[in-house]
Amino acid sequence: MNRKAISPVIAVVLLLMMTVAAAGAAFFWITTIQSRIQGQVGTQAASSAASSKQFKIVSAVCGNQANDILNITIQNVGELVIDRGFAAVTISDSNARTIETITGNLTANLESNGIATLNFTQTASLIENQTYGIKLTLPGGAEQTASCRAD
Repeated sequence: MNRKAISPVIAVVLLLMMTVAAAGAAFFWITTIQSRIQGQVGTQAASSAASSKQFKIVSAVCGNQANDILNITIQNVGELVIDRGFAAVTISDSNARTIETITGNLTANLESNGIATLNFTQTASLIENQTYGIKLTLPGGAEQTASCRAD
């Protein structure tokens, strides 16, 4: 019986191809896992920083057609200072449809347990005695929701 074996050159080429394929698969797998873990750590760090800068809305007074000022009083209930900078408030109707988004300024850093009042100038005419939802976002991304009644 005549048996033919694989030539040594073909055997070496096949071994090299399998080695390259295994190395490529391992590289792809490791980089995928590494980027996923890195993304999760970044998300957790941002979430942790935002949650450590907590505040609560003490009161909110919406303006009406005669008074276009929205006053929001807040208190820093977190342990970290809330940095001064741009703040945004979104006003929505009873169906959660956005009426207006207004930017304003937190003029000074807000220390732990500190209280500040933010004044926003509305351009939308709110209906008197109607309740509206507000969402306030402070510098650093911390946000809270509340409601106000147009007086």
